[in-house]
Amino acid sequence: MNLAKWTTLFLSTVGLGIAAAIAVGAVVFLANPEVSPQTMGLEGLAFNLLQTAIVGALLGAFSHMGFFAYLTVNFFAQGIFRNKLLWMYVQVFFIVVVAFYAVALRVPAGESFVPYAWLPVLVLLGAYLVSRRKATQTNRNAFVPTMFFMTAVTLLEAVPALRQYNAYGTAMMVLPLFVCNAWQILRLHKVLGPAAPGTQEPAGRAS
Repeated sequence: MNLAKWTTLFLSTVGLGIAAAIAVGAVVFLANPEVSPQTMGLEGLAFNLLQTAIVGALLGAFSHMGFFAYLTVNFFAQGIFRNKLLWMYVQVFFIVVVAFYAVALRVPAGESFVPYAWLPVLVLLGAYLVSRRKATQTNRNAFVPTMFFMTAVTLLEAVPALRQYNAYGTAMMVLPLFVCNAWQILRLHKVLGPAAPGTQEPAGRAS
């Protein structure tokens, strides 16, 4: 990956973060009967739009940092776990653990966990679709690593929002992170390009 490709991936990720954040903000704005363009005024709308765009840009940059952290961990893990099947099982284990953690983190004491399980379930469903597409574009060995990245990494990145019992705050953080992560993992093999003959494929290609 050269500097130009990295810059393109970074800027496109930040742009997607901004777009996703604005989309979430627009849905919440339209769904709130107490807020309207008349009550907020032009300056209020412009300020909220700018604020939302900044949040989206920061989330896009945060997602990009998490993506390269994941690639680093994946690279070292492939060296530690010589048995690829064992590394796959480790990733599945962490997917389950982080999904349960995302539920436990949000459940107030004494309440049922069921209403709080929708978020990891939706993330898992979205991750499954992304992983299927990644496996189709590359190879079937990419399915589990992509599931791991799209679930475990996305939910861990969203921990600050998960600690708040606020649906809007959670959606504002989780959705842009998920979109940015999906974009990066699906673009990775295209950014890296074909492996040179006689050389091992980069670690990220199978993820």
